[in-house]
Amino acid sequence: MHTDLELLKIPEAILQNMHIVWTFLLLMTRFTGFFIVVPGLGAGIMGLAVRMPAIIVLAYASLLSSPEAPLPPDWGIVIASVVTELLFGMVLGLVPYLIVAGAQTAGQLAGTSMGLGQAQLIDPTSGGTVTELSKLYGDLVILVFLLLGGHHVAVYAVSGLGGDVIPGTFQLQGVTLELLINRSADIFRVGMLLSAPVVVALLLTQFVMGLISKAVPSINIFVVSFPITAGIGLTLTLIALPSATAFIARQTTTIENVVVLISEQTKKVEQVPH
Repeated sequence: MHTDLELLKIPEAILQNMHIVWTFLLLMTRFTGFFIVVPGLGAGIMGLAVRMPAIIVLAYASLLSSPEAPLPPDWGIVIASVVTELLFGMVLGLVPYLIVAGAQTAGQLAGTSMGLGQAQLIDPTSGGTVTELSKLYGDLVILVFLLLGGHHVAVYAVSGLGGDVIPGTFQLQGVTLELLINRSADIFRVGMLLSAPVVVALLLTQFVMGLISKAVPSINIFVVSFPITAGIGLTLTLIALPSATAFIARQTTTIENVVVLISEQTKKVEQVPH
């Protein structure tokens, strides 16, 4: 009988602490958006079922230090708060993902120049097709991101910087929007810088092959050019790999400043009126 009475008190306790339940739901929404996008720790929407235990644990750990979100007075604010928290998590996960996208762009450019586009792999993160070299560059960035502890910085920012960010207050505007635009533009900059040695060398190779085909028309240049082009491209990729890794590491170290700046801007946003 005593146990039954305690069980009947559970709904009453939940109703009395709805602000805590609401804060926990917002934190779960934030981590869900983060895990959808972040590389290395996520694999798209389909993998959320596998990562749900981590989302629940991280949301509970963040709840212990997070400020409580006020209860919304109507359903409009409920929907707006959930959307902003999902967007906040996705924005923080998008920062390292854009570096991966830049490296994959470099691999796509170099692989296409080598003629490796004939055989493509399925990227489980985006669901699209990428060349082998693009997949290799993307995995390299993810390894560097994890080895340098970038996921620790990102998770700390998603948790609210130790309790400084009030759940439901994120707004995509001002400095945050400018940062995302600049990081999106860096996809092409990183792609061109990483693929430049291979692309330039292969352009010169194709130029020489054109001269040879004119000088010796009997040579089947299409048969000869493919192994030469692929061999030169892969050799240069291997030679440039240490420099590419160092460049990626420098790009990864900028993640901390970006995610902290986004979170700091969120702290400055006033609480939405309820």
